[in-house]
Amino acid sequence: MDIDTIRFSHILEAETLEHIEYFLSHTAFVISHKSESVETLQGVLWYLPANSPIIIVTNCPRGELAHIRTSLKEHMSSHRKLYIIHQKDPRVARLLKAHGVEQILDGEGRVRNGKGEGMYVGTLCAALLGYPQWVIYYDADNIVPCSLLEYTLAMGKLFLSASPTHSLDFPWESEAGDMLHNIRICWSSKPEVKNGTLEFKLLGRCTSVISPLFSTLLDEWFGIRDYPIISSNAGEQGMTIKTAKTLRFSSHYSVETFQFLDFMNAAALSGKPRKAILQQYQSKSPHFHTKGDDEHIRDMIAQSLGSFFVFHDYIPTSIREQLWRICDEMQLEICYPVIYPSIGSLNIDLSHQTFVDQYRLFREYEYV
Repeated sequence: MDIDTIRFSHILEAETLEHIEYFLSHTAFVISHKSESVETLQGVLWYLPANSPIIIVTNCPRGELAHIRTSLKEHMSSHRKLYIIHQKDPRVARLLKAHGVEQILDGEGRVRNGKGEGMYVGTLCAALLGYPQWVIYYDADNIVPCSLLEYTLAMGKLFLSASPTHSLDFPWESEAGDMLHNIRICWSSKPEVKNGTLEFKLLGRCTSVISPLFSTLLDEWFGIRDYPIISSNAGEQGMTIKTAKTLRFSSHYSVETFQFLDFMNAAALSGKPRKAILQQYQSKSPHFHTKGDDEHIRDMIAQSLGSFFVFHDYIPTSIREQLWRICDEMQLEICYPVIYPSIGSLNIDLSHQTFVDQYRLFREYEYV
């Protein structure tokens, strides 16, 4: 596995701009939404490219869905490839059940609550569209979303540069072969306003606990020593569609940590190890988002720690000891995640694109 932490001295250059239109038109954006106001959601969408497919998976109260759709249709009319899917939609549940993913359903037969579940639904829809070559995941709780411009341009630059050639005469994915590629955003800082002033924190409360475990694991699995991992819980990240279809997903807030581990597993420990590129992009932009309370952070940490136990047979003794020590010190109970099969293993025919089309906000025949 190749791993690198990237810092750019500049974000715009002619070569990037020359190919950025191709990248954006072949990139699906999956937006995780729950309780954020429609104004906050619109702010996020405003900074996303108008010619890209944007898949919003919302778990808002069902009664609010019509208002969100109406507001987006009124204010986001330039985004012609906008899709909005409710996580509890029974049609989604029926599709997943029909393809053997019954563990994602709750007692009422609907998709479970949880971010990982929403990302799974969004990724499935991106795959069913057929043409995206990359998937980018953003959260809807970004209250200063201009930072998304930097993230998108940076990921475009990094994904395109990973191609053996920059010629657009050949599909990028076929050139990349069996390679996996994941880019995770490391925030410059996560400022908080206290007493009228900004306080800058470099690592999130969950990341500061989980990331050292990955640094140890890199040494144990790959012989990469003293490498700082600062993206173990990266909510903003991108993957090639091949990677997104290869990795498994997990429940709730364990998903970012679990997929990091599954990515490393695919690169080193699976029956057929693959070439893999993991890049941590160190952004220049501060990241402002809704802050969770202490109990929420404790839940995130417990769920992230639980991800490591899924790989119990491969986890070295030193890391198991670290895990139990953290649990004892923080008085946490391990939350074992539910694991969902990779999208690529579901064997869903691309003719199911019609399934995604029913959630499109604007129809082809509608004009601004």
